[in-house]
Amino acid sequence: MDCPNCGVYNPEERDICWRCDQTLPKPKEPKKKSDPQSAMRRMWIIIGIVLVIWILLTWLLPNLNLPGL
Repeated sequence: MDCPNCGVYNPEERDICWRCDQTLPKPKEPKKKSDPQSAMRRMWIIIGIVLVIWILLTWLLPNLNLPGL
């Protein structure tokens, strides 16, 4: 990690810069990956919505008697 004060490289385990003696910021925690089950659930919900829209457009909409269309 580079020191934000002087720009010198410091190993990750250091808390204080070896050159300017300033406190180094804590390294950021890596983002947690989303649960694969929730991703799979979202995919099935999207597939279900697309299927319902397809059924509405191909079966129900042509059978409606809409004047002017």
